[in-house]
Amino acid sequence: MIRFSIFGIPVEIQPFFWVVAALMGGALTADTREAMFAMTLFILAAFISILIHELGHALTGRKLGGGHAKILLTPFGGLAFNQGGRFDRRQRFLMIAAGPGAGFLFLIVILAMLSFAYGVSDVLAFSARVLFGLRLPFHSIGLVSFLQEKPYMHLLLDHLLWINFWWGVVNLLPVKPLDGGQIAELFVRPQRRVFLIGMIAAAFMAVLGLLWLGSTYTAVLFGFLAWRNYRDMQEVRWQ
Repeated sequence: MIRFSIFGIPVEIQPFFWVVAALMGGALTADTREAMFAMTLFILAAFISILIHELGHALTGRKLGGGHAKILLTPFGGLAFNQGGRFDRRQRFLMIAAGPGAGFLFLIVILAMLSFAYGVSDVLAFSARVLFGLRLPFHSIGLVSFLQEKPYMHLLLDHLLWINFWWGVVNLLPVKPLDGGQIAELFVRPQRRVFLIGMIAAAFMAVLGLLWLGSTYTAVLFGFLAWRNYRDMQEVRWQ
């Protein structure tokens, strides 16, 4: 168990956080030195991104509702607590939204720094390739040369952009306990409807992950979340 503090907030990392991150980074097929290094870069990008996400929750919660903030990184991502904090619905919405918001802001900072160095148009072309697979032309050789000369920095940037955009988007799906599900719970009534929406959305993502993305991890994760939302729905009466 790794423990440290950042901005006065205790952080605890469970051992299986690293195991799952390594598996997602290709540990099962990493049979060369280059592949091992690439896997390590993915783990680093995932750790940085998830920590920034949880800091968004924790720092905003501490600012708005007080309490004692704490961050826990688990095999399924991260959790931020504000024990003893007191929040109204608006404050809770802001605290929840600050997690993915921090990730999107981090993404914007990365793109802004690259744009300052290599120009907006080429950075947009680069990010379009990484995030959407679009083959837009580059207008100069500056960014292309940088990426070719520093392949590991290229790979790290790919991971940081992809994780902070797509994981942020997925985390806003109306599936409990994801941030989108917690936001839905603030506004959707009755509560059982929140779990019904979450069950349907998670089941859709599980099928999408298996049949279209070819991601067993996505299928298993959202299959579990679909079952969890179904179970919770059965335990809650229509109110």
